[in-house]
Amino acid sequence: MKLDKISLFIFTCLFTVSCADLNYTEENTRDEAWTYEYFGEGIKNMVFDVYAQVYSGEFDSNSAYFLAGATDEAQYALETGAINNYVNGGWSPANPYSNTWVKSYRAISEVHMYLEKINQADLSEWEHNADYEIWSQQLEIFPYELRFLRAYFYFELFKTYGDVPLVTTTLTNAQANSVTRTPAEEVVKFIVDELDAIAPYLPVSYATEKGAEIGRATRVAAFALKARTLLYAASPLHNKTNDKAKWAEAAEACKYILDNAATWGLKLSSYGSLWGNDAFFNSEIIFGIGRNASNAFEMAHYPIGVENGSSGNCPTQSFVDQYEYQADGVTFGERYPGSIDLNSVDPYAGLDPRFALTVVKNGDEWPSNGAQKKVIETFMGGFNAAPKYGATPTGYYLKKYVDGSCVTTADNQKTSRHTWIIFRLGEFYLNYAEAVYNATESANDATYGMTANEAINVLRGRSDVQMPEFTEDGEAWVERYERERLVELAFENHRFWDVRRWKKADQYFKTVQVAEISASKQLTRTTVNRQWNDKYYFYPIPQTEVKKNPALGQNPGW
Repeated sequence: MKLDKISLFIFTCLFTVSCADLNYTEENTRDEAWTYEYFGEGIKNMVFDVYAQVYSGEFDSNSAYFLAGATDEAQYALETGAINNYVNGGWSPANPYSNTWVKSYRAISEVHMYLEKINQADLSEWEHNADYEIWSQQLEIFPYELRFLRAYFYFELFKTYGDVPLVTTTLTNAQANSVTRTPAEEVVKFIVDELDAIAPYLPVSYATEKGAEIGRATRVAAFALKARTLLYAASPLHNKTNDKAKWAEAAEACKYILDNAATWGLKLSSYGSLWGNDAFFNSEIIFGIGRNASNAFEMAHYPIGVENGSSGNCPTQSFVDQYEYQADGVTFGERYPGSIDLNSVDPYAGLDPRFALTVVKNGDEWPSNGAQKKVIETFMGGFNAAPKYGATPTGYYLKKYVDGSCVTTADNQKTSRHTWIIFRLGEFYLNYAEAVYNATESANDATYGMTANEAINVLRGRSDVQMPEFTEDGEAWVERYERERLVELAFENHRFWDVRRWKKADQYFKTVQVAEISASKQLTRTTVNRQWNDKYYFYPIPQTEVKKNPALGQNPGW
């Protein structure tokens, strides 16, 4: 999508880092009437406030914490890291370790307040203002954007808790504290129906709209949210009878995106350009969170030994073992199942190119900026390894999403813009493949116009990937598909939810392998045991909410 890059990025930076003050009190000069008469600091800031609550992970996106550390993708470097509560049993209804419930319902209530008062908006006094035409057009679109956001937050609630209260109007405190939970299937229906209703009123792109601001909800984002919602609803966690019709509905929704992508200006990009300073304008990203220039994420994830580096979420050997070799499709773990003498063999040579773009290994030069570039040493006693406190516990460091051009020295720091992906085109090739396979029980069935294997091979055939094609079917296909999804969407906050919706935590989350590299460069695998209980498939409802409203009940096992 070709867009006005400077002015458009400003919009997203604003609404992702600041919130409007909407408290209508005697102490506040912004009373309700004022808010609906002033566009920029009134009405528009209300919309920004809802957008500001969209986020890409469990924690603030610029912090060290995101959900990879609670999966087989990564191990958080510090044992005291809060993300470890997910894998050491440190969460409970009293310590739910998620603000999804509170944040989502707060955003939803703000949407209701706006929608119910929209008729109060009066811009007539501004008709001679130079921006009047822009404001009027945006005012027409805002209600549909907010309905998209409400659907988005209900999806977040559905995937996190299952059954949740479905509220579509402003409630009094008494009403809010007596609502009951709506079956997940009804919540899904509301999300899908709402997105179908609003999509025609949202622009495909804001590039041709007056004011040309991106980062806002588009028609394409609405279709993407619909398709992902249907995929989750068709998955084993929610589709206990394996109703094929649900998989078929998800397949059709995903195919609609793939069929229209080119018309909408979407196309697959190179893998490495999905993050970095200019990623916000990447042609593959459908909906993302743009952040102002910062190096906080780099400080969180640069290796110990790099000035101000804190290691962060370190990729596991279990994760590395899933990468295939370009020549034959054999995985790292299959080729080197035991210990590896790194002096005599380079086991990483010829791996899927996505590996080098995602993982920092022993011997790599990292970070890439000239001020801090060095050869990384993760062997015992190495410059970036144990016994240094906070060094990688896995033998690897994270590269994906980390901008190596950022400088984190005490002086002469350099920052970069960051974009956290919510939806991108590549996901929907995978979503389509999974849905059509389960709908037809074949990876080579062309009922929907493209087979599951053909969809995956589009991703693997990109110019900077070029991996062997999928030809499998049956259980062999499922195993390889789950591996491909892990590799392609690594560290984009999918794995945490994918394994849950597949109900395969026993297979993937109970143990992880990490690498220990001796001073003599011998790599051996060590098993790390983690806690898993099936009640973890859904989050606990915060105890504070259950105390206020006992009618909510609690999720099973909590």
